[in-house]
Amino acid sequence: MIKTKKVLLTLFAGFVLVVSLPLMAAYEAHVINVTAHIENALKVTPSDDLVFGTVFPQEYHEKRIWVTTSKSFCAGDQRRVLNIDYKIVQKPKCVNPAGEYAPVDYATHECPEGYSEMPSLCPYLSKTPVYDDPEPYKDYGVLAFHDPSDPSSIATGTINKDYDLLDEWIIDLPVPCFEGMCAQDYDEFVYGYNPGVNSDDYILPSELESSDFGCDLWIEATAIY
Repeated sequence: MIKTKKVLLTLFAGFVLVVSLPLMAAYEAHVINVTAHIENALKVTPSDDLVFGTVFPQEYHEKRIWVTTSKSFCAGDQRRVLNIDYKIVQKPKCVNPAGEYAPVDYATHECPEGYSEMPSLCPYLSKTPVYDDPEPYKDYGVLAFHDPSDPSSIATGTINKDYDLLDEWIIDLPVPCFEGMCAQDYDEFVYGYNPGVNSDDYILPSELESSDFGCDLWIEATAIY
């Protein structure tokens, strides 16, 4: 009987010890403070719209954009990462009945509720790097009169903190003509900007005459290293 009591007391003491440990642990805590300063790596100028205004078939117009790094990325004591790879992606431009613009959804490429897709200006915009940078900092452009759905129609560039801090791009617009109203030399006009394409693929439907066209250019960082 005494032995039985000893065993029960031992078991009870062990049970109390097992139960008490988690309760005791709740009275001690160690806090690890986790913080991060998050900032964009790229800076694009100008940051607002590129407006060509009213244009006419077979005119040529150009704008320029500059791509560089943010101040934090370019800070002198920041040596952990030195390179930024990026791409210039074309996406539809959205407009509402009040004439206000909005970007498409990043994932679905669909316009917000109340907005509709504008006739596309994307096939007629070139992206041409001004500087012929050497590898591995070379930038690759896209000619006007191209198929935006073709993966090869995405311009790419690289920024390096030490050797290639600024990329300048020409965004040009050789203006297409409308069906039934093209000049006789329209073929030569198109081939002058993109040899080998079929100029018939870049004639606008006549019902779009006097319409506003749009295209959004998204400059997206693809790698930071």
